[in-house]
Amino acid sequence: MSFINKLFFNNKKIRTFYITRLQPGEVEEKVFLKNGEYRADITATNSMICLDPFCMAAWLTTEQAVLTSNQEAEIHFVKGIWHNAVIYVSLIEKIPTDHGVLFLFKVEKVKNHQLSALHRLVLFAYFLRSKANTYYSRRVISAMYSYPRSIIIVSYKDDNYCNIFPMDIHGYIEQEDMYILGLRTTNVTLNKILEAKKVVVCDTSDVDINTVYDLGKHSSKSPTSPNQLPFKTTESELFKFPIPEFIGSYKEIEIIANRKMGYHMLMIGKVLNKKKRKENPSSLYHVGFLQFQKGNYESIDGLF
Repeated sequence: MSFINKLFFNNKKIRTFYITRLQPGEVEEKVFLKNGEYRADITATNSMICLDPFCMAAWLTTEQAVLTSNQEAEIHFVKGIWHNAVIYVSLIEKIPTDHGVLFLFKVEKVKNHQLSALHRLVLFAYFLRSKANTYYSRRVISAMYSYPRSIIIVSYKDDNYCNIFPMDIHGYIEQEDMYILGLRTTNVTLNKILEAKKVVVCDTSDVDINTVYDLGKHSSKSPTSPNQLPFKTTESELFKFPIPEFIGSYKEIEIIANRKMGYHMLMIGKVLNKKKRKENPSSLYHVGFLQFQKGNYESIDGLF
């Protein structure tokens, strides 16, 4: 195994993702929605919404939306002149918004282009082999994470329950002040959020990755109470939900719609309040292994 690793990947540590810390302006990749000859930049408005089945969302302005056909499209992940991956999608639903349309897509097939075909075969079939994930799913995940996905902290609280946990299946559409979250249907917090129609999302500006992943290990049935966490919290302005001290900004969100996509529930929310605590806050990001090899991002060693 070490010989193969040295031959193909120069003895790099093999993992599904690398973790890096970036400010939004430091992300080098772009994402485009292509339909026939028409191409729209969805870098800031694309998001993953479900991993079983694989689904993605993309928001387009009203003018862009009328140029896009209803049923099939391609999502291209590029960096400079290089095409890193292509995801072929079919339409699930179009949701009109105030200034455009939110497209929900199901992933039909994928093509990865980073490194050589042999490099990709060795990575997906050998190094990342798993009983839980198929060869196809490894390829799709690699393509989806050809664009860095930021890790956020989600906070919810009511009179009898509180949970603070990380996730990277989300997206913010600034033009609409709309937030998209894809939360596992097995997460106990999901039904509480849907009932209260309230949630707070925060960046991961000044926190180490081990602390973030430790939060992800807490059971949603009996999460760790805020006063037992290894960091201090304060309250958000509107909802009075706990906010970790390490964040640079947060958004308080009202859930206005939801749709079960499969293993994940899609929640669409309207941002009611946003607060910046630090200038130019950063966040932790997941970047797919293949894409990380082609970039200049700095790796943050965590639990891997």
